[in-house]
This record gives sequence, C-alpha cells and structure tokens, in this order.
Amino acid sequence: MAQLKAGLVLLACASLVAAQYGPGIGNPANAAETNPFYNSEGNNRNSPLSALLASHRGIVIAHGVLASLAFVIFFPIGAIVMRLGSFKGLWLVHAAIQAFAFVLFIAAFGIGIYMSSHAGLSSGAHPVIGIVLFILLLFQPVLGLLHHFMFKKHSRRTVWSYGHIWLGRIGITLGMINGGLGLRLAQKLQVFAPSTGAIIAYGVIAGVMWVVYVACAVLGGLQSRKTQKNNVSKETYAAPEPEKQEQRYA
Repeated sequence: MAQLKAGLVLLACASLVAAQYGPGIGNPANAAETNPFYNSEGNNRNSPLSALLASHRGIVIAHGVLASLAFVIFFPIGAIVMRLGSFKGLWLVHAAIQAFAFVLFIAAFGIGIYMSSHAGLSSGAHPVIGIVLFILLLFQPVLGLLHHFMFKKHSRRTVWSYGHIWLGRIGITLGMINGGLGLRLAQKLQVFAPSTGAIIAYGVIAGVMWVVYVACAVLGGLQSRKTQKNNVSKETYAAPEPEKQEQRYA
C-alpha cells in the first residue's frame, strides 16, 4: 500500500508540473506570462521548427512512435515481468526487454535532439524532460547489475536495489507524461497536429498501463512480504538459491 501511495503521489506531482509548465495551446500572451518554457514561435507556421517538421514528417512520427513504445509498452512490461515472474533466468529476460526499450528510446531521443537543435527549440518542457530522462536512464543498467550481484551476495535488497527500482519507476512515469507534453507541443505548432481524439487515446492507454504497472508493483511487494513472513515462521527452512530469492523480492 505504501508503494501505491508513493506512486500516486509521484504521478500527481509530475502532473501538476506538467499542468503548470507544459506547453499550452491557448492565448500566446497568457502562455508567455504563465509558462517559462513557452516559445513565442510555437504558433507560427513559418517558424524554423514548423518548417522542419513539415519537411520531415516521417522522422517526427517515428520520434513519437518509438518513444511511446518505449515508455508506454516495453519499459512497463519489462518491470511487470520481473515483479510477477518466477522462472530461471528471469533477470536476463527483464534485462533484454529493458535493453530493447532503451534502444527504442535512444532512437527517439536522437531524432528529438536533431529536430530541436536545427530549429532552436531546446528549452521547452518536452525536450528538457527528454534530456533528463536520457541521462537518468544511462545509470539504470549499471544499477541493475549492481542490484543483481549484491542480491546474490547478501540475499536482500541493498541501496543499489532501491536506486534501480525507484529510478525505473520515476523514469516510466515521467516518460509517459512527457509523451503527452510532446503531443500538446505538436498540436500547438499546428503542423500535422494530432487530433484531440489521438491525444485522449494516448492518455487513456498510458494511464491504464501506468495503473497496471503500479498495481503489479504493489502486488509483487505484498507477495514478497508474505513469502518472507512465512519463511521466518518456519522452524526448519532451507534457504532458496539466491536467483530464486531475487525473483521473489526484486
């Protein structure tokens, strides 16, 4: 339950930030007053970014699709598999899924950097969050390996475990929110802007996946505590192999 509350608080805080500073599509004058990330060229079809987007429709779509697949589909699935799965080599499956998701994000990130650097739009909320996410997620493989090897050594979570787990949770949540900000930015630029229905569809799919992800994290935590409690209550207990313990408690 504590994990669910923490996850809800995290999403609420991030949503408030997005609502306060996300790129708006309303009155430009009001946006300039309330949004420090607002770019006055955003609503101009002749702006450098609008011209770039118009001539590179394919890569813009690829940017959105790749990032959405990474943060809405594969990163959450990889985490859910690790939380609820129980089979030999589970951590390798988890690592493979997350590595694939990270490759998708790297491709999306590269496209985003290309577009923002050529159009002079690198200070908005969407690109800034994307850069922060990229830097944070560079640490995830290292933290994951440290978590795995330290868990095998001590048969319990360490500081590396919590760093890996919570960095992943924060990254997935911010990634989903940033996808929504990207859609709002595209709508504001008015260059093959996504429809309101498309934005709603993304919000629904991302929201459902996030709820499922958090629910699985909570369920996995409850199962881990129950298993630990049962193990402690047994007078004769043969400790399982470290890899099996990791599958239960990771």
